[in-house]
Amino acid sequence: MDFLGIGLTELVAILLIIFLVMGPQDLVKIGATLGRALRKLRQSDTWRTVQDAGKQLRELPETLAREAGIDELKEARNELNKTLKEQKTALEDLDGQLTAWTRTPDPLSQKGKTQEEDGEPENKPTSERS
Repeated sequence: MDFLGIGLTELVAILLIIFLVMGPQDLVKIGATLGRALRKLRQSDTWRTVQDAGKQLRELPETLAREAGIDELKEARNELNKTLKEQKTALEDLDGQLTAWTRTPDPLSQKGKTQEEDGEPENKPTSERS
């Protein structure tokens, strides 16, 4: 813990010295006086102004993004991405259909026939064919 550049052990040492120098009765008076001063400070208009300014600074990035329309742009981008994916899928389907339509059929696999069924033997030497 580091408060105003003072560590925990240093803070305890300072409080111990104040207690020894002031004494217990004076510490009660000092505590009451500090409490009243802090309450007046927190209830003052200046404190509220400082708190409001801090809140506005913390919310500034979100406010600027909202005013610039970042959310609408993100939604538009998501819709465009969805449309593009749908179009890509449709194009892939059309490409598959076109490829199937333009593919030349294999002569051996036409209607399930082989060369043996057509009357010609497969891969026989020419000397045996005569």
